[in-house]
Amino acid sequence: MIHRENPAGVAPPVGQYSHLAVVPAGSELLVLAGQIGLDPDAVLPPSTEAQFRNALANVSTLLGQAGIAADQIIKANLWFTEPLERPVFQAIWGAFVGTTPPPTTLAYVHRLGHPDYKVEVEIWAARAPA
Repeated sequence: MIHRENPAGVAPPVGQYSHLAVVPAGSELLVLAGQIGLDPDAVLPPSTEAQFRNALANVSTLLGQAGIAADQIIKANLWFTEPLERPVFQAIWGAFVGTTPPPTTLAYVHRLGHPDYKVEVEIWAARAPA
């Protein structure tokens, strides 16, 4: 099981993330390509919120196919081209990561790989040895 913590000596997290994830020895590293807001039918909704929800659903699908869940994420990088209201972000992200979120970086960028993409989510996860 992934152990997440916020060690003494640094300020507490300013958002929904942990400062540190410890991966058990012998775990397999899983690196997901950046997931954008396309739904399974390759439809891209216009809103940032819907794209964020779709990107996380894509992550869930990929993790599920690998036999793991969001609690085995060891690092998340989230890129947005438009602001998402903080309460909306917190509700969506919190529902996805639960009460002990992984180390996370959130950045606002000028543009992603296509001008209509508003969100990209990159995930690193670990699968514990059998």
